Amino acid sequence: MEIYTFSQWVLFFYIYCFLGWVFESVYVSISEKHWVNRGFLKGPFLPIYGFGALCVLVVTIPFRDNLPLMCLAGMASATVLEYVTGAVMEKLFHVRYWDYTGRLLSVNGHICLASVLCWAVMTILVVDVLQVELEKVVLAVNEQIVTVIVFAVTPFVTGDLVTSFRAAIRLRDVLVYLEHAEEELEQLAGRRRELEAALEDRRKELEATLAERRHELETSFEERRSEIEKALGERRHELGTSLEERKTDLEKYLRENGGHVIAPTKGLTDRVAAVQELTDKLSALQEKAGRLSAESELLQRLNGKSIRGLLKRNPKAVSYSHRDAFASLKKRMIRKPDEAKEEQASDESSAD
Repeated sequence: MEIYTFSQWVLFFYIYCFLGWVFESVYVSISEKHWVNRGFLKGPFLPIYGFGALCVLVVTIPFRDNLPLMCLAGMASATVLEYVTGAVMEKLFHVRYWDYTGRLLSVNGHICLASVLCWAVMTILVVDVLQVELEKVVLAVNEQIVTVIVFAVTPFVTGDLVTSFRAAIRLRDVLVYLEHAEEELEQLAGRRRELEAALEDRRKELEATLAERRHELETSFEERRSEIEKALGERRHELGTSLEERKTDLEKYLRENGGHVIAPTKGLTDRVAAVQELTDKLSALQEKAGRLSAESELLQRLNGKSIRGLLKRNPKAVSYSHRDAFASLKKRMIRKPDEAKEEQASDESSAD
């Protein structure tokens, strides 16, 4: 292997990033049955393949004359790179952009037997086939032209990396918010059920109390009316001469026994106030739940375009730290082409 300049190394990196993107996009598109611009970046580059190829080229230098050792060294170095990259990305973004969980000999979902064997095949392919041909082409180009190409491509790749990184951070923040909002909504829903049950109990208690008081009042008034009518019947002939005296006695009686009429209403005000307090709390909870839902929708809309693109480029991405929130967000944001066409046709027919 020739001693390459820095610009040549960078150009080789970009070439392998592009070849990796071609391989991944074709493979995933066949699997998904529609075109997928695969990768973390929006452009046609997959950095993991670029770093993996360069890692293989450097590590295998001492073993070029021994195919088994060369294959083993390249496979081991690229596998370690893939595992560390996957673990760091999941720790940083809370999302696993490739996942081998359930595959044979999977290690934390970042590597598996199949990926290890793929790196072994890639080691042979890169060292003995691709690099041989690419080296001829790159070394045949004037070094100044190589430098110009690298300087022309680097800003686009760097900008793409920055925007994709920011999109991944936004996705992480949205997932964290959605999970916290979902937990709070569940707590609010539980509290609302408790308040509704308490409100129903208080309402029933209030209705029972009112019915009881009504009966007592009706009985009390009926008894008093009977007594008064009886008294009036017995002493009607005395009323002409002692009306003023009976009036005084009746007023005195009402003053002394007025508690029988007033007492039944005691406590009703407190119960009514308790029912109103529970109603106000329930309304406040419903308002807070609505506000949380509105904030979640707004957050998703503000970051929707960048997050949607990131999820489309990584259809197999998963999040084990925010499993439910990620699944819900992915379902709302990602639709297959046939589903989008059906929804568009439905909208057009509704408009007609």
